Amino acid sequence: VEIDADDDDASSTSINTSIATTKTDESPQISLILALPRPLALARLLPMISMMGIHHLVLTSAQKVPKDYFGSHLFRKPNEIRKLLIEGLCQAGDVKIPTVTVVKRLKPFLEDDLDALFPKECWARVIAHPLRKDGEGKPLRMEDIAFPSSSCSGSGTDDGGDDTSICPRILLAVGPEGGWLEPHELDMFQSHDFQQITLGSRILRSDVAVVSLLSLAHDVCARR
Repeated sequence: VEIDADDDDASSTSINTSIATTKTDESPQISLILALPRPLALARLLPMISMMGIHHLVLTSAQKVPKDYFGSHLFRKPNEIRKLLIEGLCQAGDVKIPTVTVVKRLKPFLEDDLDALFPKECWARVIAHPLRKDGEGKPLRMEDIAFPSSSCSGSGTDDGGDDTSICPRILLAVGPEGGWLEPHELDMFQSHDFQQITLGSRILRSDVAVVSLLSLAHDVCARR
């Protein structure tokens, strides 16, 4: 397994930690944009995320994410991230290690890199946020999301093949505990064609929210 950490590329808006994978049987393509949780919480989450099965993990900044979280030992030693991901894969009986991208500036990532990594013609873009009790209208649930009508041959993937083109794909954005900043971050995601969904009005811990949402995303893809 090869890890490439590009920490010194001043022209890049993100730090990429790409992990080469072994190609396995095709499965629904779920990718996750996750507002960086506390380092201890991230260490607990990484095995859960790989256990659930995802294609690409983007760890990003957000207004509610303290900048010092990026100083965690996990980012100074990317091999620790690899070990935690493999731990979850061993439990699941899988060998496909997700690609990991670390983003320190969310807005430039959405403006400059999102379409190249996750073309909207191929991915159903979804952002999760707690339901406000005074919110108007019926909230959207995972089962209600709309998928792109067009099919893609290998676009937005890094495995070099096109055999996943028949699989529905979901790019899921999960914010910090308490949700994304209203309305700025929600508006920013929605301007990039993210559909806002909710698990309800309860404020969930990151690990509970991520596992619940990934389970729903996989179920929606499996039933298509």
